[in-house]
Amino acid sequence: MGELTSEMTYERLRKVQADEREGSALSRLPEEFYSSVREMISERREKLNRNFSLADAKEFENVLKVLRDIFAMREQKMMLRAVAVASGARDGSALSPEEKTSFDKIVEVLEERKRELDELFEGRKGAAEKTDREENGAGMGAEKKGGPLSVKLLVPMPEYMGADGRKYGPFKPGEKAELPELEANLLVRRRAAEVVG
Repeated sequence: MGELTSEMTYERLRKVQADEREGSALSRLPEEFYSSVREMISERREKLNRNFSLADAKEFENVLKVLRDIFAMREQKMMLRAVAVASGARDGSALSPEEKTSFDKIVEVLEERKRELDELFEGRKGAAEKTDREENGAGMGAEKKGGPLSVKLLVPMPEYMGADGRKYGPFKPGEKAELPELEANLLVRRRAAEVVG
């Protein structure tokens, strides 16, 4: 994809959305994409606050809908790529700097799980007991809190495969869910959810 100017437009967002839909791999975003989007949202929100119009509000909602779609597709592709990287594939994906941190955390969790399973398959002492504790809701910090956590989703999340091999989602913003502690903590760290009482 070509360079973006500092001014982001709805048409440019639609182009990014189309590029993301076309391929199974992450499309390459210019480094200034996130800052341009932040600026665009801020300017449109200020405009609505100063001089509200139904047409501008509808346009702003369309912008947010396109952005949510772009980010949902990219997150799904990041999760699939993280599984591949944790299994030993080379990371040649087109992550933006803002996405790289989240991606690295996902890979780290998956690599740890792979090491535990390798220990189990190799018959190393302690691996089976550790895996049993995790399956029963213990391990990975659950000794302190125990069991699933209630979270409220802050962003749309497509269906995804959790570290435990189970499917979770899809979730809508504002939706509440009971998730295993590992999944809940991943979403909270990614600022995709918050723990609720």
